[in-house]
Amino acid sequence: MARRYVLACGGLETTRLLLNSDRHHRHGIGNHAGHLGRWYMCHLDGRIARVRFSTPPKETIYGRERDTDGIYVRRRLSFAPEFLKEQQLPNMTAWLVNPEPSDPSHGSGVLSSTYLALSSPLGRFLASDRLRQLLAGSRPRSRRGHIRNLVTDFRPTLEYAVRSVPAYLDSGRRSPGFSVFSPRNVYDLFFHGEHRPSRESRVQLARETDRLGMRRLCIDLRFSDRDVDSVVRAHRHWHEHLVRHRCGRLEYLARDVEADVWGQLGGGLHQLGTTRMPENPSDGVVGPDLAVHKFDDLFVASSSTFVTSGHAHPTLTIVALAPRLADHLRRPVRARHPVGVGESPD
Repeated sequence: MARRYVLACGGLETTRLLLNSDRHHRHGIGNHAGHLGRWYMCHLDGRIARVRFSTPPKETIYGRERDTDGIYVRRRLSFAPEFLKEQQLPNMTAWLVNPEPSDPSHGSGVLSSTYLALSSPLGRFLASDRLRQLLAGSRPRSRRGHIRNLVTDFRPTLEYAVRSVPAYLDSGRRSPGFSVFSPRNVYDLFFHGEHRPSRESRVQLARETDRLGMRRLCIDLRFSDRDVDSVVRAHRHWHEHLVRHRCGRLEYLARDVEADVWGQLGGGLHQLGTTRMPENPSDGVVGPDLAVHKFDDLFVASSSTFVTSGHAHPTLTIVALAPRLADHLRRPVRARHPVGVGESPD
């Protein structure tokens, strides 16, 4: 029997393990204050606008670049911390992306060839199902418009293929995606923002069990009017900045902007918050050293410990927490707390 245990099973599976311990601990280990499974967060993302630049098209940095180490990086629109505080905005960024390849109105032979390839029977050999769904769309489109794009945009498409194939076959670092130049200097704007924490956003145990007899999770992921408002206001500030500096403007993709934001909120990228980490035991599940409150031999190493979601991927923070926890575990084991793994915290 080990002296210490670390749960590192991801943002939801860690929480599911703790919830499933309710046969020996009422409501599950770590649920002493009723927070286990609550405060479930992800990120806000989608596209509700495009940018129409008034500057020379060739001057627009629309794609990925490489830093001095050869790592692909991308320029983003963001806000200074002081501005976020002043405007009471959560973290929010956005970057230029291609139009939806499935819609032939983009007029791009490169995007049309991408759509035709991924939507063909050979598409499953070229990309994962998820990536094909993102790039080719979930519903069939008429191929006539795409074929017309290939004919009218043949030369730029061929030039792009000549440049891109060697990079794709490179055995070193490959580009995580592709970006297509817009002669009209118009690009879709993809936003990525912070999901505000809510106690009512949660996961609970379902009646259904997996093949090991453990109950599955029932997900109740919630967004709020404040989440939607933050997305809309961020875009308004970006538009005002572009106009003020006379370099372009935003054009919204739908008349009802708020409804458009609501229609794209769904999460699924990163799972955060269900074993939150405040210092006060009454406010969460684990403490600053990642130990489950009221236990000194059970720890959680997961994005589920986050108390806010941020706008960016959580991997770097998880990687930082892991060696921090390792350093903590290297210290001599102290005298056992009166409440241990085999005892009830209630």
